[in-house]
Amino acid sequence: MKSIVIQSSGFRNYFNNSCRVYAIIIFIMFLPIFFQCNTTDSSSDENIEALFSDNFEGDELNTKWNWSNEPDIWDLGLTKSGWLTVTGKLNSNLFCSDETSSLYQIIEEDTDFDVSTKIYCEWGNNASDIAGLIVKFPSVDNWIVIKLWMHGNGIGRLEFQKKCTDLISPVPGSESSGGNRDVCLRVAKNGNDYTAYYKNNSEDEWKLIGVTEGFESLPIHVGLFGGVDQGIGNLLIQYDFFHK
Repeated sequence: MKSIVIQSSGFRNYFNNSCRVYAIIIFIMFLPIFFQCNTTDSSSDENIEALFSDNFEGDELNTKWNWSNEPDIWDLGLTKSGWLTVTGKLNSNLFCSDETSSLYQIIEEDTDFDVSTKIYCEWGNNASDIAGLIVKFPSVDNWIVIKLWMHGNGIGRLEFQKKCTDLISPVPGSESSGGNRDVCLRVAKNGNDYTAYYKNNSEDEWKLIGVTEGFESLPIHVGLFGGVDQGIGNLLIQYDFFHK
């Protein structure tokens, strides 16, 4: 019988070359999966929501909310379940200066948004009370607001304003009487255009107030505001929700 002799060095070279080929094939096969996983992780970071909706349930505010000039008296769900209730702070002007109480979220990167709220107010004999929805640009010290402006004669009317500027004041058809009012307010950002809307009842269609340009600066503070502008009487402000 003849014996078969295998040249060990040749076999090793063949084996090593084969392993290299298989390793390259496997690497090429899994390369798209590797990049796909990395791309998914990156995009998920970029898609973190800039704003969040809040129905004001529970008894503590979400930590993403920030107070400016926090009111002395406010509660979440105690005065009225599912509502944020604020007693208007005195000397809370918001026209040529910002001295009002506001509760806001921060947008760090430029992005479009569409936010709305429903507010209810009761006021007395103060010369001027205010409450509404604010988009503020702190780096340029300016803002865009839809404001419910309330007076001691029981009249309330809506205004669309920037700092020291009445864009539309009063908003046609927005006047009410009786010293109490609920109203829904909305601001939509598209590029550098900001469109304001309102409606008197939740089931109504939105009514266009107007459009204005923003200030192309970051960050942007988006949220709620209110307080006693002139007077020493009481002002009740309640917010039902903040939706994006």
